[in-house]
Formats: sequence, structure tokens, C-alpha cells
Amino acid sequence: MNHQKTNHKNTHPATILIVDDDASIRDSLKDILTYRGYSCSEAGDGKEALASLHKKQPDLVLLDLKLPRIDGMQVLKQSLERYPNLPVIIISGQGTIQLAVEATKLGAYDFLEKPLEAERTLLTIRNALEKSTLLRQREQLLREAQQRYQMIGSSPAMKKVFTLIEKSAVSQAKVLIRGENGSGKELIARALHHNSQRAGGPFVTVNCAAIPETLIESELFGHEKGAFTGAQAMHRGKFEQAHTGTLFLDEIGDTSLMVQAKILRAVEEGQIQRIGSGKSISVDVRIVAATNKDLQREMQDGNFRDDLFYRLNVITINVPPLRERKEDIEELSRFFLKKCAETNGFPTKTLHQKALATLINHDWPGNVRQLRNVIERLTILSENPVITAREVVDALEKSKSNPQEPVYTTLRDAREQFEREFILNTLIAHQWKIQACAETLGIERTHLWKKMKRYGIEKQ
Repeated sequence: MNHQKTNHKNTHPATILIVDDDASIRDSLKDILTYRGYSCSEAGDGKEALASLHKKQPDLVLLDLKLPRIDGMQVLKQSLERYPNLPVIIISGQGTIQLAVEATKLGAYDFLEKPLEAERTLLTIRNALEKSTLLRQREQLLREAQQRYQMIGSSPAMKKVFTLIEKSAVSQAKVLIRGENGSGKELIARALHHNSQRAGGPFVTVNCAAIPETLIESELFGHEKGAFTGAQAMHRGKFEQAHTGTLFLDEIGDTSLMVQAKILRAVEEGQIQRIGSGKSISVDVRIVAATNKDLQREMQDGNFRDDLFYRLNVITINVPPLRERKEDIEELSRFFLKKCAETNGFPTKTLHQKALATLINHDWPGNVRQLRNVIERLTILSENPVITAREVVDALEKSKSNPQEPVYTTLRDAREQFEREFILNTLIAHQWKIQACAETLGIERTHLWKKMKRYGIEKQ
């Protein structure tokens, strides 16, 4: 049979454990797989197979069911229990087809009947390995997301929040997060998503306060081509984008009564309609909403629908402002110092005890967001490995004028302002050495000069 050799880009070929009591079958499989670029090991019985698995986990197992000492079904059960993501392909002979079907129900990837056909065996192995790789990549992304959006704090107030997140995440219940601006409401929403059964699905966020009234309906529910002036193409709204995942409606209290009515319909019926279409589209989303307003008062004033409130307010998580959990400031500060240093490629700085005391004694009207901004400013601008109290006072003075994130009218304005501040801070950190700054920014020296001219950046 003509076997075309596989070229593996990976410098480490996939390892396959062949488990069969027939040495001729093992030899045949090993010849074919080795020629295709795989690395193979062998086991002639169940006990030997389990010992090999525990010694070094392979990327895939080819497993015969009829084995001496420990049968194949026991090997499968123990391997799946210990290595749940390890793909196992069953090799079934005459009289074991029913067992092979049971094995796939237990978690085996697939089964192949003897005598084995080379091309089908190779195709099944390739598909199983690709699926295993995708699962590992997904788990890695989820771990990275959980690490990226990890929440910091050991105060009693935050421990209560963490308990609510843990209990709420495993359910499908709608959650309403209440807290001041900058207190971390979106972090909680992401934590709920990444610890739920929907973690593999999309997390879609909508800042209801930042979208003009004329656009929010299209943003949420989408529109068809030609539905209104400027609708040059079909647009899928946030509800559709969040299908099988979580939709985070941030600042839900800022929506109009008309939009609230349409959100309520989508929540109750699990269906939406794009603007310009009479067709209903089913959507499977978990709603997590957040607000910095007192929605009970908003209902009394006629600004928020009672029925929508009770739909969204199944579980309430109240986020304490930073001034009410000051025992977390030290832990948060050290975390931001480390993350900012890693992001910018700087050595990690520390806080003098008086500098830390200054941070703890501050009221933090902008909450954790303001603390993060102050720490980032200190990390970039401080020339000392140990940040002083004087430097903290100066940074706090500069943050007083606007403790919250700045509000921009367009994405371009936000991007340009951020770029200007980032370039300026990097120049200051490198004592205005243009070449060193350009290397840190990852751009050419001439490109940096052009940006400095464009943004009016001059050495002070």
C-alpha cells in the first residue's frame, strides 16, 4: 500500500501508545505510524498499558478491548478518570463491537474494527489529535482569561462577593451587579462567565450609557441591509453575537423605556428581531446586567420598568467601593505594580511604607480603576525603585481632576489620546532617549519622530 509521508510542522511529533496483545498488529501499526511521522510506544496487556500511561502520558491511545491481566474496558475507565482529555481509539475484533459502542459512550473517541484499514485508521487518528489540540487550546484560553480577569481582595466585603460569584456562576440565573463606577462590575461579570458552563462561548459586553439612543436598538438587536439610511450591510446585534454565551448589559439603568421593553421581550421569549426584519431569531444567552444607579428609585420615578427589574434581579451582587475595603489596597497596589511592570518591560517597583499609607488613606472616588491608573502612572514616571510618598501625592493630585476613565466622543479620539500618553510616558521612562524608546515601542526611530510631531510631544 502506498503511504504518503506526513510532514509535521511541530518539532515534537505526536506520541501514540499502541495497546494490543497481538505483536503482529502492534508491529504493523507501528510501521505505518512511524512512517507518517508519529512517535510510538507499545503495551502487550492492560497492566503494562496503565504503567506506560502513568509513566508518560501519550497524545493518543490505540486500545484493544481483549487484553490479558487487565481488560481494555478497565484500562479505558482508568485512563479517562486520570486523563479526561486523552483521546482513546478502540480497536475491536469480532464479538467486541457492542463493547466498543459502550466504550464510546464512556468517552472513547471512536472505534475501529479489525482487520484495520490503514487510511481510515490514519484519518481517525488525525481527527482525534486535532480535536484534542483544540480542547487543550480552549482550556489554555480559559485559564488565561481567568488569570487576566482575576479579582483581588481578601476583605470580608470581597469574600462575600466571591462567594456569590461562586454560587451564581454554576447556574443560569440572571444576575444584577450594583456598584459605583470603577468598582469592578465588569470584572465580576467576566468572572461569572469564565466560571460557568458557558465559558467556552462568547462574552459580549454592551455599555448602554455610551451608545446614543438612536443607535442602541441596532447595537443590541442588529439590522438588515437597507433598514435605515446608512445601513449598507446586514449587522448582527449583541444578542446574536452572545449566542451560547453571556451578554453583559453594563449601565442598564441608562436605557430608555422603549429599549427596556425590547430587552424584556428578548429576555422573556429568547427571541429577537433585527431592525427591518419581521423574522424572529432564537438566541440562547445568559444576561448579566450592571448599574451604578438605584433602580428602585428609578422605578419610583418612572424611569425603569418594574417587570424588567424583577426579570434581571434574580441574584444581586453588591460591589463595595474601595473606600469601604481599604484593607485590599495594599494587595491591589502590589498586583498592579507587578502587572504594569510586566506589560511595559520595566523592573517591578515597590512602595515605601509611607507611600502605601498615603494610598490607604485616600478616599478613591474613582475606586479600583483610579487606583490602577495611579499605580500605572507611578510605575512609568517614578525614577526610583522604591516609590516615595511624595510621588504618590503628586500622582493623586493629577488624578483628582478626573478620577474616572476619560470619556471620548469617538474611538479615534480615545486611541490617539492613549497613544500620545503612552508615547510620552515611555519617553520619560527612558529619559527621552529616542532610540531606546522606539525599541520599547516596537517602531522605527523615524516613525516615533513623526508621532511626536503629530501629537506635539516635546521634551519638557
